[in-house]
Amino acid sequence: MTTIDVDRLAEIGRNSLPDVTPGTKVNVVELEDGAGVCVVHAVRGGGKVYVAPDGTVLFAGSSVTFDAGLGAFVDGARTARPTGR
Repeated sequence: MTTIDVDRLAEIGRNSLPDVTPGTKVNVVELEDGAGVCVVHAVRGGGKVYVAPDGTVLFAGSSVTFDAGLGAFVDGARTARPTGR
């Protein structure tokens, strides 16, 4: 089993979620087989971010189930990084 830095990945996920302030409560779920973490902003419209050990992410809106997002993430789907910043 691969060991991952859950705190580092959770911070990447927090920073990738829209409308999250330093005091916002999020849930962090460690994914199986060292695949990374999922950071869940558990409010209506909050969504979730799956974070791989290499720091790449997949954002999934609140309408996407955990399992559907996880399936896409494990299959390699990632959210493009914004350009022009």
